[in-house]
Amino acid sequence: MLHALAVLFALIAIGCLVLAIVGMVTDRPGARMGWAVRALAVVCFAAAVALNIAAH
Repeated sequence: MLHALAVLFALIAIGCLVLAIVGMVTDRPGARMGWAVRALAVVCFAAAVALNIAAH
């Protein structure tokens, strides 16, 4: 179960990073939102790593 949650958080982090890259290329939706999306990606990645460690 923890592995499945870790995969879910990792996929969310990947989606956030893709959105951040697209936002940097198109210069939308702005700098503040870009930081928020990148911060969310880091939090999701950290959660995925923590859950993966806890599963072992």
